[in-house]
Amino acid sequence: MPELTVVLVEDSVTIRRQILQRLRSVQGLRVVGEAPDETLALALVTATQPDAVLLDLSLAGGGSGLQVLKQLRRQGYAGQVHVLSHQTPEAYRAACVAAGANGFFDKAEELDELLRALGGGAVPPPALPLGRQEFVVRLDQTALLAQRDGGDLTLQVWRGSGDAGASAELARALQQAAEPGDLVGAWEDAGEQVVAWAVPEAESALPDGAAGGLGAGAPVGLAAGTIAGLADGWEAGSGWRRRTARLPQDGFSGEALLARALLRI
Repeated sequence: MPELTVVLVEDSVTIRRQILQRLRSVQGLRVVGEAPDETLALALVTATQPDAVLLDLSLAGGGSGLQVLKQLRRQGYAGQVHVLSHQTPEAYRAACVAAGANGFFDKAEELDELLRALGGGAVPPPALPLGRQEFVVRLDQTALLAQRDGGDLTLQVWRGSGDAGASAELARALQQAAEPGDLVGAWEDAGEQVVAWAVPEAESALPDGAAGGLGAGAPVGLAAGTIAGLADGWEAGSGWRRRTARLPQDGFSGEALLARALLRI
């Protein structure tokens, strides 16, 4: 295959050496940088612009590979990013893919699969809004990662008696403007439409409110003008209500956070 450049981000010297030996045995792969922590990883990728980044989930100094992944995608890095971990894949895979990872591999058992994946990865397209069951599962995973990394998680929930078209419009607007790692869901509950938006960074959340545009409280990273215009209809004209639940104040699980937000509406 044509030469493919790689930056390897792994905090364990022993494991990094083992992975490097494996990568060097593959014709056409060239490792252009190694990093044990978040800061060096971001600097190396910016400087070398590799075709692919192999990214450990747990980094030196308490760093998080998931945070590196999110930052790379925010900065516009369009190369492959494959996450390596010894963690249980079911607990972390969905959160990493939602944040823009091309793959998620057990570094002890799936290096062959990783090498095959390096041949043609692409940034996954934005996901469709999730149904309730999948949203709660993904919210649980995101909450677990936030607790592990000492991060924040804020859940916004809209609920109203409007038609499904109104909720779909809101969900699509949020999905299109969401940051990597955000979760957006839409479903019907007891004859009402529900739209939910989970944001790993608390500073991106909106204050609780019932009506009007988002104004100065618009979330970081969102197309605030578009959403502000729609909010007048959702929250005022159509009777949509919005409430917030936060980790850890309102719960540690996805189900608990969703229940708390819905209870407040």
